[in-house]
Amino acid sequence: MSTVGIIVNPNAGKDIRRLVTPATHTSDVTKVGIVRRAIVAAAEAGAERILIAPDTHHLGRRAADGLDTPVEIVDEPVTGSRYDTIGAARRFWKEQAGAVIALGGDGTSRDIALGWPDAPLIAISTGTNNVYPVAVDGTSAGAAAGLIAAGVVSVAEVARRSKKIVVRVDDRDSSVDDVALVDLAFIDADFIGARAVRDPSTITAVVAAVATPASTGLSSIAGRIHPIDRWESGGVFVRLGAGGRRVRVPLAPGSFTTIDVAEVRPLVEGESITLRGRTILAFDGERDRAVSPDGVVTVRVESSGPLVIDVERTLVRAASTFSFDLPAEDSHGH
Repeated sequence: MSTVGIIVNPNAGKDIRRLVTPATHTSDVTKVGIVRRAIVAAAEAGAERILIAPDTHHLGRRAADGLDTPVEIVDEPVTGSRYDTIGAARRFWKEQAGAVIALGGDGTSRDIALGWPDAPLIAISTGTNNVYPVAVDGTSAGAAAGLIAAGVVSVAEVARRSKKIVVRVDDRDSSVDDVALVDLAFIDADFIGARAVRDPSTITAVVAAVATPASTGLSSIAGRIHPIDRWESGGVFVRLGAGGRRVRVPLAPGSFTTIDVAEVRPLVEGESITLRGRTILAFDGERDRAVSPDGVVTVRVESSGPLVIDVERTLVRAASTFSFDLPAEDSHGH
């Protein structure tokens, strides 16, 4: 059965940065509208089953309310944390969804990659920095997802494998594997605290897989020094400190700061870089893991991330095969 999965992160676009920067606030009403349009369009395009992940604000349920479409709120535990997204992605993988639509920022996309590494993904930007997701209307996203799920358009023809940053932490008696999709930052701090990275003086190094001069957030550090496109092989390593270049970067939307850069080094596909000692790791802009003074962090950039669906290309491919046409009327006008 052709299936589309929809995940909406109710916390995306609402963190502390809205209190200290001009970052955009994405309201619940806006998210409900996007999801509602995506549901209608996915069903119109041929999706026989639409799965919606539950969330603490009931955004998916509100979006589906009153619609005459095959919508199912999946039975998954809701904790109000990032594990809701990870669990939903894993559930959609199990349900063999043909496409996943996700509303959130870079962190939401990362959590989907943790739950379903090969997810065929349409990531809609409703977060803070939004380097990985893109701005696309729910109608177009839903139509593309439905066409792919129904087999009208092959995902192999319209999706590209994105990059990811593969992270290995060996710390005392444990080893942990993790990933980021955009950037990994090393933070000089004693504890995780608020997840958003706000103090530029605490950033000691950044590894970026996607870094364009138009990026906002931690990836903008690399983006304004050594740009690397999302489809370009490899990544870039930046070590911060005095003695080198001084660059102005937007660490948050509408907020600029000066960064002192001690070292810049491009990383080829699969090349490992190792950093040792106490640090806090920030994945895609959010502090998430503490490393002790005995810890060793090994990082490399690979082209093994989720399959990113090109929405416009999908719709163009469908149009070229007359997939939006109605059958011709017979001699009786039917």
